[in-house]
Amino acid sequence: MSSLSRLFPEGTSAQAAVPAVTGPEESERVERLFSKSRTPDVAASVPLDDTPALQALVGARGRAMAMGSGPVAGPTRIRRAGNTVDVLNVVTALLAVLALVLASVTAWIVIASASPETDALRTLSQSEAVLANETQAVNAAIGRVDQSRADGIAVAQQFQLPLAQLVGMSDDAALASAEKGRADYLAALEALVVPAPVGEFALPPVDEESLTSIGAAIDGVSTRSTEVSEVAESVDDLRSQLFTLGRTFAAAMAAFAATVPASAQTIIDENPDADESFREAVTQTADAVATSALATPESVTLLPAYSTAVTALRDDQLRAEEEIAERLAREEEERRRQEQQQSGGGETDPTTPTDPTAPTDPTDPIEPTDPGTDPPVEPPADPGQGDGSGG
Repeated sequence: MSSLSRLFPEGTSAQAAVPAVTGPEESERVERLFSKSRTPDVAASVPLDDTPALQALVGARGRAMAMGSGPVAGPTRIRRAGNTVDVLNVVTALLAVLALVLASVTAWIVIASASPETDALRTLSQSEAVLANETQAVNAAIGRVDQSRADGIAVAQQFQLPLAQLVGMSDDAALASAEKGRADYLAALEALVVPAPVGEFALPPVDEESLTSIGAAIDGVSTRSTEVSEVAESVDDLRSQLFTLGRTFAAAMAAFAATVPASAQTIIDENPDADESFREAVTQTADAVATSALATPESVTLLPAYSTAVTALRDDQLRAEEEIAERLAREEEERRRQEQQQSGGGETDPTTPTDPTAPTDPTDPIEPTDPGTDPPVEPPADPGQGDGSGG
């Protein structure tokens, strides 16, 4: 096949002018032209590039079929994966390699330029840093132990007076045991010796070019570090002692506190005539003491509250007993007055009310008389006797 331009050099229009056959020679030439067998042309294998011309030849049928089948997709351009180089990856890889090379070179330079003096100075600096941290830690521990010791002494001293005020208001044996525990706790705390804070280590002058000088400085830091470690061990031992002493004191106080409610009930039973409000106050304060177990410094205030309630209960009992005694005295006085009136011979009119509040004079008792004894009578004077002047 050949292109349309070669097949139709004069155009493809049906209205193109056809040359007229004018003679026999032209007729024969035309006849030979159409009678010869057509052979395929080698050039027909060349692909056609005249797409618009082919569309025009297809005509309306082709256009209708194209419209019925929907939009015709345009030619797809296939992108082949090329062997392009990612510049960013290449740059990143180069930088990584460069950094590795620089690090290696730097390490090699440091190793090559290192000397025994440099290594010794580095060791000395590290030892000083460790010593500073150890010193700071042990000083903080010393401060905490000293504060705990001071707090324990204060608590033991605060319990002294409240316990002393409970004599006669609690179990004697339990109170004595609690007081002994308090005194022992206070004495043990006062006997503890807390070490003084460790001072800051002052490094002597060091010749950085002398390995002997640097070594001596390292030995000095090591010796000081050993001393700090010994102080730290002693502080740990003090902390353990404080813990043990505190537990022993707390146990003694708790044992005593547990006996307070029973002692309070005994005191209440011994004062039955006091007002009920005072009795309830004693019960409540005693229960508060037992509940707290006297385990905190704040619980020391519960003991004075209990002793105050017991004192108030006893005072009210005395008041009630005085009132009872006065009433009984009036009743006894009235009974004696009535007995005296009956023993005087005069019968009192039972319809006449007596005033029980009328005072009586105890200094003027009524002397009883014996009805069987007559009073003495003086003998009369003798009329025959005169005085010596008559005669």
